[in-house]
Amino acid sequence: MDIVKAFEVAFNRKIAKNWEKIYVLVDIHDTIIRACYENEETYDYYPYAKEALQLLTVRDDVCLILWSGCYEEQMDIYRSKFAEEGIHFDYANENPEVGNTSFQNFEAKLYFNVGIDDKFGFDGESDWIKVIEVLGRF
Repeated sequence: MDIVKAFEVAFNRKIAKNWEKIYVLVDIHDTIIRACYENEETYDYYPYAKEALQLLTVRDDVCLILWSGCYEEQMDIYRSKFAEEGIHFDYANENPEVGNTSFQNFEAKLYFNVGIDDKFGFDGESDWIKVIEVLGRF
């Protein structure tokens, strides 16, 4: 499923089910910024990544979750750097807002509606502008 379709499905489901918000999971490396395997992070954002994340940040109907395998100390550095850019993540690698149901166990797998990750097929070079465009429709 491409990113536009993922957001359309999530927002339409939110409307149909009268949910307050959707949950958007976002990876860091090769998704928001180009991976840098040197000693110092460069924060080389993909085109429109910063702008799309700023738009997602200000929406009351979106909960942003940072998704990364980084150690906690590095995760705190990323969150601080993103905050300086006006990008705020509600959680990192967790979603405490959605608990277990009689059918679902969210202790081992966190709940989300849209996943933005290069490993999910997201293309940082071309997909962020699509996120901006689809947000403008909802």
